[in-house]
Amino acid sequence: MPHLPSTLYGNGVYFAVESSFSAKDQYSLPATKHNKHMYLARVLVGEVTVGKQGMIVPPPKDPTNKTVLYDSVANNNCLSNMADTREFQVKNSAVFGLVLESSTAFTPVPVSRGGKDRFWTLLELCAAAIAKYQSLMQIAMDIVPRVLICKLLKEALLRSHHLCIRDLISSWPGRSLDFSQILGPQNRRHLLDLLNWESGRAKMIIHSLLNCQSEALQVVDLREALPNREATVTFVEASLQSHRQQRTKDLHVYLNMWIEGRLREEGRILKALSAHGKGMKLHPCRVVTVFLGSSLEKLQRRLDAQVLTGLELKSEMLESADAFLTLLGGGKFPNLSALSLPNFARRLESGGFQTLGEVLSCLPALQGLNLNGLRVTGQLRRVLRDVSPLQQLNVSNCRLSPPDVVFLSNSHHVKTLRELSISGMTNFDGACLLLRNVAPQLTWLDLSGCPKCFEEDFSALMTRLLLQCCFSRLRTLDCRGNLHSAEHPTLSVLEVFRACDKMSTLKTLYLDCLYLNDSGEEQASALLDTMKSKNRTINVQMQHDQDTYKTFFKICWADTAR
Repeated sequence: MPHLPSTLYGNGVYFAVESSFSAKDQYSLPATKHNKHMYLARVLVGEVTVGKQGMIVPPPKDPTNKTVLYDSVANNNCLSNMADTREFQVKNSAVFGLVLESSTAFTPVPVSRGGKDRFWTLLELCAAAIAKYQSLMQIAMDIVPRVLICKLLKEALLRSHHLCIRDLISSWPGRSLDFSQILGPQNRRHLLDLLNWESGRAKMIIHSLLNCQSEALQVVDLREALPNREATVTFVEASLQSHRQQRTKDLHVYLNMWIEGRLREEGRILKALSAHGKGMKLHPCRVVTVFLGSSLEKLQRRLDAQVLTGLELKSEMLESADAFLTLLGGGKFPNLSALSLPNFARRLESGGFQTLGEVLSCLPALQGLNLNGLRVTGQLRRVLRDVSPLQQLNVSNCRLSPPDVVFLSNSHHVKTLRELSISGMTNFDGACLLLRNVAPQLTWLDLSGCPKCFEEDFSALMTRLLLQCCFSRLRTLDCRGNLHSAEHPTLSVLEVFRACDKMSTLKTLYLDCLYLNDSGEEQASALLDTMKSKNRTINVQMQHDQDTYKTFFKICWADTAR
């Protein structure tokens, strides 16, 4: 009964032992159809004492030490009826929950899901409250079911309660620990920040795994977190230390790694990936690497062929296509689904592109390919002809020729592409030809940095492109970097803005424009104010160049009703 009017025993959340007591009209108001709802809960109350009216927090256990408080309060009847002051069960209990302490310090906020505010469930409220206090956490870990342990770890991660993170991971009751599953898709941005060294959470996670006392935990999944050099180095050191400790069991950690070609780090990384004996085993799933030459070949031999799903090779690290063939040829990585190629140290000849295509054709799971900056002029057919249908393709700054555009427009990739980047495109007609064929499936399109494509009249050409192409699923469109000096740039860009605003599926749009005087700023602001709709929030970022006395606007709106 969170709304007990008299609050005779302090301000806070009230639970009744008998459901009939909670059903009284003074405690639970009936709904429009005279129905009532209540929680049936198994309540962990901790150490209980008698409450008094006006209490905001429970009283201290020891009058001489006011920092250690009771966990909850109750009346005398409740205390006398409880056989165990730690725990009691409401009749016909089917839903588990934790009692919130009487303190008002914790104030939950609505959680955004699908663009709409969703209020916390009792389970989430209780997990968030108990994750604040390590003493309550230690009690809860011995009593509550595993589903609630997952909730507790989620709240501890989101709120950076480091001691609770340590205790939960160190004694994890299950065989596997999947951070993406614990945090859920709505908190993916927090997962991407897990290995952010500034937060301290990543260090605590690694420390907890290194000192894990759980006999059950065998697999840890961190593959959704972004690769990070500092995190990679720390995981490598933890793995080497665990093998020196002569562990009795293995702990398999699946993670993304950022590997640089520094001699000392290089040797330790290779040693950790090939370590023998019991300890923390590292399994790279996505690798960003700047390893060079023979070092790259050594790394390739130590990567788990069945686990690796993503590989990003940094620029100018391979001498030729033959080196690429040595690295990935022969179908060595059957589950590789995302690949980012480097700018080769020497420009590839015709035979090199043929070799490149042969290697890519041996990757049956490949779905995303990044060729950004690779000069494939006239050779795109050789590269992509035998590659499995792609869902993501980046051909930015690849200097595509008309035959390249015609091939891609009629290739087997057209029906499967979901994300396409053609930044740096110079031919407007070629862009229209390609986008007309791929538009029905596209959800993400990058047209940034194409000033030559739209140099005649940005507004007219972009509006024409949007009208000619049937973008029925497009959610994100990036048109930044197409600056121009038309007589009325404000009207020009905002005409495109209006055309995009009519696309019902478009959720995020990036535009920019150069305004030459103060009147242009005022005109832009006035037009943007008239275009705001109830479903979309318009964000305008303004930068003023002191050298040229020009104002640069970045215009973006994001649809919140997702």
